[in-house]
Amino acid sequence: MQTALVVPRLASLGHKVVISAPYSFGGSILEWEGFRVLPSVRDQAGNDVIIQNHEFYEADLTITLCDVFGLLKSAKALPQINIAHWFPVDATPLGEADVTVLREGQGIPIAMSQFGRNVLRAEGADPLYVPHGVDTAVFSPGDKGPYRETVPEIGPDTFVIGICAMNRDPYRKGLHEQMLTFSRFHARHPDSVLALHTAPVANPGLNIPGLAARLGISGAVTFPDQYMYDTGGIGREQLATWYRGLDILSMCSYGEGFGLPLIEAQACGIPVVTTDGSAMPELCGTGWLVSGTPFWSSGNGAWWVRPDVTDIGSAYELAWQAREDGEMPNRQAREFGLLFDADRVFTQFWKPCLAEIEERIR
Repeated sequence: MQTALVVPRLASLGHKVVISAPYSFGGSILEWEGFRVLPSVRDQAGNDVIIQNHEFYEADLTITLCDVFGLLKSAKALPQINIAHWFPVDATPLGEADVTVLREGQGIPIAMSQFGRNVLRAEGADPLYVPHGVDTAVFSPGDKGPYRETVPEIGPDTFVIGICAMNRDPYRKGLHEQMLTFSRFHARHPDSVLALHTAPVANPGLNIPGLAARLGISGAVTFPDQYMYDTGGIGREQLATWYRGLDILSMCSYGEGFGLPLIEAQACGIPVVTTDGSAMPELCGTGWLVSGTPFWSSGNGAWWVRPDVTDIGSAYELAWQAREDGEMPNRQAREFGLLFDADRVFTQFWKPCLAEIEERIR
């Protein structure tokens, strides 16, 4: 989604842009909206072709958008090219593999959060800063009915808590904690539903239906159409319709490098509940922050924040009461979301970022 927003705007400045999408597909070159899109070859992260792509197209600059630890295999070769890394930082201190790639590869770091910028500075780097953006014409307030009417478990007065998260890790997205909290909330407020925009079962993720059964909330947990979800058939307009049908979005992760659903939801006028850790508090313009305790991420060699179940429950209750009192801050959520409009982000952050990169390369 970020590539789709940024690339046409880069081209509007007169730049010729080629997209490399090794995580997405392999086998042949594609054309998208007039742009050439390069596939993976043998390495899913593109380590085997990142230098070749740059040289073949005589690029002035390669900008990566991925976890930089994925480029560990090619780190020693990266100083051959002009490269900048727009990447997520979700733990403190900076992950060990990220440090290695930045030091050996000598790329210019671009933080996508203020948290990430601070962590990078603490490591001795001189990062630039560009947040993610959203198309606020698509992600905008609207009628709750179109989504709610498609889900039998949801009535006109049902309190709907949404979670939009990849079920790819057993811990980071905090699904255990949020589902446990919802089970307690549902016992107090039976007319409530947890709407999960994710895959029900994944390895090494969670068996979410199994966890829901153990918690006794199977009848109050919903998922998107799995074929459409798995094949990428749910477009931005459908996702915005889903957001509008919520009362709140819950994103109580252990760590987020940015946390795009927080902005998408608020752009749709939906307040959020999120962890007071990593990039999340700076994206909680309207909603409730949840405290937590340090959690060691062995993969990063750094600390996340594990959200507190009691605090999540208090936030859900405050949100429920706000709706009962007619005081949900929907307008304020929309106003905050507009700060991350893709055009605004490009003008305010990308243009000066590109100018600074050009100066550093020179």
